[in-house]
Amino acid sequence: MAEWDYLVDVCCRMNTSKPCAIKLDEVFCDGYLEEQKIGAISHFHADHIGYVEDCLRHFDIIITHPTTLRALGGMDSGWPHCEQWVTQNYGEKFPTNSSIIRLLKANHIPGSAQIHVETDDKSLLYSGDFNYPYCTIREADYLVLDATHGDPSVDGKTDRKSVLSRMYEDVKEKVDAGKSVVIYTDAGTLQEIIRHFEIVYDGDESKLSHDIPFVAKKEQIKILNEIYKEEKDEFRPIIKYDSHEFWKILRDNKPCVIFLVDRIMIEDLANFYRIFTGRYQYRQELPPIIHHDDTNSCHYNLASHASIDNVLKYVEDVKAKVVVTDSSRSDQAKSLARQIELKFDHIRVFSRGCKSQ
Repeated sequence: MAEWDYLVDVCCRMNTSKPCAIKLDEVFCDGYLEEQKIGAISHFHADHIGYVEDCLRHFDIIITHPTTLRALGGMDSGWPHCEQWVTQNYGEKFPTNSSIIRLLKANHIPGSAQIHVETDDKSLLYSGDFNYPYCTIREADYLVLDATHGDPSVDGKTDRKSVLSRMYEDVKEKVDAGKSVVIYTDAGTLQEIIRHFEIVYDGDESKLSHDIPFVAKKEQIKILNEIYKEEKDEFRPIIKYDSHEFWKILRDNKPCVIFLVDRIMIEDLANFYRIFTGRYQYRQELPPIIHHDDTNSCHYNLASHASIDNVLKYVEDVKAKVVVTDSSRSDQAKSLARQIELKFDHIRVFSRGCKSQ
């Protein structure tokens, strides 16, 4: 066993397809391992919360950001009431008997965090899902690194705020012309888009009339109201997908905006203008917004992960001497390890997790 194995690793459980726990000395992030006492949750996406029930049964302490805990409450109202939770704002110290734990801003989705552990003589960092250069940088000796954008063929360069504003203007143009829109995205980004449309947008276009219904599934509405609890009174009432009210909107052919996290395509939505968000096979000569007139759709590069170039800059800024890429959540971990080896010959790099075994 290598010297660093005792400090950082991607620890997979037998006979499960769930992503693995990230070991930072005594802290186990986004997963579960028996006989451990301290856990941490980086954010509320599905591939990072698969073991929440196990964590609550066995960990004494689970550290997360307050926004993440509120979002988990939108998924299961019982979770936030368990006594194991310790909520920390970014940068706050949580001391244990042998280390200091901090959450650092990751800028992936609301509440997302990097997890930093400092012992007497070493510092350890789990990047979680992050968006450089908008995340907080803190140096560490050992780094466990997300590998979502681990291959040069997949890039995520985008000015997120300007792309969100362009999306808003696109949506407003369509609904003003009497056309409905369906936006396919992921949890967290869905809530961010709604907030941008209702509160943040500061471009030349006027605000969308509250006569235009917004529609989403029940769980996503609950998450929205939890993570933006202080601002929810500024949101229009959101209609539940599959409710009688929603089907009446469809029957009456009334313009609306539907927000979905899964790519449901029912016949009633076939003529809607469709917007897809997130990363895609992205060549630098392509724009961050691609219109597909032949399919009545548009793809917005609203990637919430760092591009491969920015991942490498992040590694350089962290100044780690050992980097472990997480292959349990990405099949690009080995490719990312190679990219790091080519650029930084002084860093020891390993790909770990169930997909690299």
